[in-house]
Amino acid sequence: MKKMHLMMVAAGVAALTGLLGGCKSEEEYRAERAEYAVVHSQKAKYRDQLEGRKLGLLECMKYAIEHNLDVEVNKIEEAVAKEMRTAEMLGMLPELNISDTYTNRSNRPASSSENVVGDAGGTYSYSQSQDKEINYLNIDLALSLLDFGLAFFNTQQAEDRTLLRKQQTQRAMQNLTLDVAKSYFQVAAAQRAINITEPLLEKCREQRRNMVKLVKSRQITPFRGFDETKRFVGMEKRLTTYIRAYENSCVELRAQMGMYPAGKLVVDDAVLRKVPDFDLPEIELMEQIALLQRPELYCIDIQKHINIIECRKTLIQMFPNVRIYGDFTNSSNSFLYHMSWWELGIRATYNLLKLPKQIATYMAYSKQVDAEELRTFAQAIGIMAQVRIAHANLYTTKERYKIDDENYQTYAAQLKTAVRTTVTSGQLSALELTHMRLETAETEVERLMSLGNYYISYYRLLNTMGVRDLNLRTVKELKAELAQARERAEEQLKKAQAEYDEKRVARLATSPLSDDMTGKLVAKPLTKFDNVDFIAIYDQAPGK
Repeated sequence: MKKMHLMMVAAGVAALTGLLGGCKSEEEYRAERAEYAVVHSQKAKYRDQLEGRKLGLLECMKYAIEHNLDVEVNKIEEAVAKEMRTAEMLGMLPELNISDTYTNRSNRPASSSENVVGDAGGTYSYSQSQDKEINYLNIDLALSLLDFGLAFFNTQQAEDRTLLRKQQTQRAMQNLTLDVAKSYFQVAAAQRAINITEPLLEKCREQRRNMVKLVKSRQITPFRGFDETKRFVGMEKRLTTYIRAYENSCVELRAQMGMYPAGKLVVDDAVLRKVPDFDLPEIELMEQIALLQRPELYCIDIQKHINIIECRKTLIQMFPNVRIYGDFTNSSNSFLYHMSWWELGIRATYNLLKLPKQIATYMAYSKQVDAEELRTFAQAIGIMAQVRIAHANLYTTKERYKIDDENYQTYAAQLKTAVRTTVTSGQLSALELTHMRLETAETEVERLMSLGNYYISYYRLLNTMGVRDLNLRTVKELKAELAQARERAEEQLKKAQAEYDEKRVARLATSPLSDDMTGKLVAKPLTKFDNVDFIAIYDQAPGK
């Protein structure tokens, strides 16, 4: 028994020493950071680089979701939230304390309990009332109703936080999908632009060298040579921009896919050979789908419920703390009449001075619930605005592509005619023909960029709606779910309509302008009680 107690003391000293020795200095942090710098730079190179493969869009998205480090961090935090929920659930268990106490006195305590040496004679002989060595074993089982209720509500909040982390992970994956789509189409467009411009760049450089020779041989004037050289240099700068854009887009795409951000990627650019025709539902339905699917709204709803539970926890803390306990004790003291005994009891405590604080806390969380209710409405309006902006941007990029496509078709037709004319009659010089080829190539690249932006605008619309696709099956299922929700919310819709009509009538009653029920504001008739220049107000009305 002595050995066991000494081991426990030694373990406590060792734990305290470990805690005190856990502090780090600035130099230690820097040394650790240097090690991470070396290790992380090498580990990034060990990840799958997908070299020599032509990647499709869906493959890039899937690989990014599986290997993106930010998404992995969100998933780990989601797992942490689940473990915290389990920990809070276990907090509802009662307390079970087991203690074992060993004491050893240097001298025996004297009293009038028992003679030590039998009949030593007289009243001056000493006696003892307890053993020199005593061991107490105590088992205490207690249940606090207040702690149990708080643990129950903490478990509900932990469940909500788990769902909150899940929605945050879902939104991170949606944003990552959009980022991958942006980088993918940028890489695809730049990749095709390079294939178009690389042979023309060499011809452009050759024409610049020829220009110098023509100036030296005085076949053209120096002024024309300067102008022509300037045109070729400007064209060369614009064409080389696509090469730099390709390299930057490859770096972004590799980083988004969790790969080492160096090197090139080959993507399948066949998607840029056709113009998609996206079949979209009506804009009002897309707004409602966004309000149904966006994880941010779920996060606000969950946070509101967390605050509601905080209100309930505050109400519980206003009640007395009732504690039910059972206690078993065993003592090795041989002088006790009973060496083992049970004890059962109920203890209730109430701190009256904490009540004002709990009331104020409850009022604060109630206001926070109202704030979350208003925040979700404000967020819903913002999301509907995002959907409309993304929808308008989709059609804007489509119109821009049509303009660039018509421009390219015009240049291509003119180039074809010029080449045919040059072959038959030789009217156009090689210099002008090279200019036409370069300008036609530039319009073709702009057309590819516009087509890539058209695809990106579609995926941006999907991102604002919080969906992966808009096929007929998905739209049909979401529309049916919204129809059921409308039936459940019929009473709330009627109440909101009645409140709107009441406010509208009150506003029109106090306004110098009235509504003729057609959406137009008209001046009310003058009365003897009016002292306002209604004509001036009417002239300032919207639409006048």
